[in-house]
Amino acid sequence: MDELSFLVKGSAADPYEVTFIKDDDSLTALCTCPAGQFGNFCKHRIAILDGDAKAIVSDNANRVSTIVEWLQGTDVALALAEFRNVEKAGGVSKSTLAAAKKKLARAMNS
Repeated sequence: MDELSFLVKGSAADPYEVTFIKDDDSLTALCTCPAGQFGNFCKHRIAILDGDAKAIVSDNANRVSTIVEWLQGTDVALALAEFRNVEKAGGVSKSTLAAAKKKLARAMNS
């Protein structure tokens, strides 16, 4: 099992901690932001999964590529791809988008 954490600038005064845990073909992504703490969709985790290190304030932003590698072949990768497809599709209902976000959040918390 491998674990990697980042400090990410968010809306709070103190940065949030985003932690990724890779265990074989399973990837868990946790965040200390309010949404992440309740197991909901969290933009901080998604940004890192997308390879975006802009909001990282810890000195390991160069390790984001490791997370992108860990993502490959996981249920989180499938849920993220499904979310992106729903997001790109024009005219989808709010409930369809919410369902895709919920599925992605569940995948990251398992």
